[in-house]
Amino acid sequence: RRAESPPAPRRAMDPLRLIRDAVIGDTIGGSTFDETHVHLDELNSLQRKSTTNYKTKMGKTFLSVEQVWFLAKSTHENPKQAHPAYLKDAIAAKFAPVSMVDRKDLLLFLTGKTDTSAQIDLTHVPAFMDAEEALDEQANSLDVAGRVGGSKRGRDLVGSEIDEKKPKQRPLHTRDSALQCDKSFSAVLGFFGAQLPSELGSKKKESVKKPSGIEPPPLVNIEPLRTNRFDRGKDKDDFYAEHMGRDFVDFGIVDDGGFLPGGGNGKVLPELSEQERAKAEQVTGHKITDGSRPNGAVKANARSSQKPSSSQKRDPAAGKMPVILVPPGYGSKVMFNMYNAGRFLEGEKLVPWDELHKKDAKKKVRMVIKRRYKRELSVKYMVTDEVPTSASDWACVVAVFVSGKTWQFKDWPFKGANEGDLVETFQRVKGFYPQYDTETAADVIKTWNVTTLRFQKNVRHGDRAQFEEFWHVIDKHLELTRSSLAY
Repeated sequence: RRAESPPAPRRAMDPLRLIRDAVIGDTIGGSTFDETHVHLDELNSLQRKSTTNYKTKMGKTFLSVEQVWFLAKSTHENPKQAHPAYLKDAIAAKFAPVSMVDRKDLLLFLTGKTDTSAQIDLTHVPAFMDAEEALDEQANSLDVAGRVGGSKRGRDLVGSEIDEKKPKQRPLHTRDSALQCDKSFSAVLGFFGAQLPSELGSKKKESVKKPSGIEPPPLVNIEPLRTNRFDRGKDKDDFYAEHMGRDFVDFGIVDDGGFLPGGGNGKVLPELSEQERAKAEQVTGHKITDGSRPNGAVKANARSSQKPSSSQKRDPAAGKMPVILVPPGYGSKVMFNMYNAGRFLEGEKLVPWDELHKKDAKKKVRMVIKRRYKRELSVKYMVTDEVPTSASDWACVVAVFVSGKTWQFKDWPFKGANEGDLVETFQRVKGFYPQYDTETAADVIKTWNVTTLRFQKNVRHGDRAQFEEFWHVIDKHLELTRSSLAY
């Protein structure tokens, strides 16, 4: 009996190249597909969900085989097909589509008009065969070998050893493996003068002529400089506790070895014994007298009459009413001004200001609203479009509705506000940009640290969500800044 010749093994090629060859060879029209695979010809079948090495421009992911194949076949059947029609066909056939951004470049490569593409990642190893498919191929080759040789072992391997010998395939080199290398920080340690551990005691003497009678200095292990970045003051605490029996803060001594100036944190020197005073003078280098600062400048019993330091001054905004600023203009981009801001912050509903203006509603310079949202008792807030004139008034400003115009912040006292640099401004005052869902925000808004409140144009039941978002952001901002306002 004539021996059967084993089938030709399938070539492990790049799926993207296989599809390109089918397009250039005009055989893509005869390719078929099923639920799991795309069949280019009798020898080449690719999994639909396996990836190619073509990287998308937007998501930075790799296109799958079914995306590339369906685009190639659809374009082959209808070269002048528009992208919307292609998307409709892909969705109807349950294929993942290719975005418009990637379509043109990919078609130029598949049709052979370009030899390569910048989106093809040569370091990515495309997946063209899964473990189950490789197992079937191995079983098929062993079965053919058993039938050809007539050995019982060849037939037995198909049913027994195939299950035990799972294919273990991995690429020899990947991007991660290429990045793995020996890393040495000896140059950094040498820059700081540190001796490497491997060089201690094992460094050979240099074969250089040295003058007779002069010995080279011994090698010294110079440790890197220690830092107290995370344990500030710990070493000084231990030092004073060891030499004087007390923590140095108990003596009113600050980090630089001196004494707390002008009241400091309220620490005063305790009454010291003669022995403790002598040790304190020796360690600090200051003359210590009973109940006094160095050199006896101020008595301890007289400190209560000293003026408090700047750090202990009362907050000018403590207990005051918070202030919310609105734009003074009436432009088309202005959604909140003195006509309708109070109605929204109190009544949860957006009423366009131009409607109130047509009804001859009275415009106020400032108004006081009562906040009842998440408060057992109502809390008063001031709403105004006038720019504060004093530092104490600015300390009460907590929020501002922005219109997208930099001139709104012209007279603001924060750094860079007059030049349009609003980084510090929105750190101090929380900004809000209201807009309709049918509008597009100005480009400058994207550079500002503001919260966007998006309202529906003709539906008002969504105003409640924006109302809650406003007060939630305000509360969070005031809590982070530890505000002492009555909010």
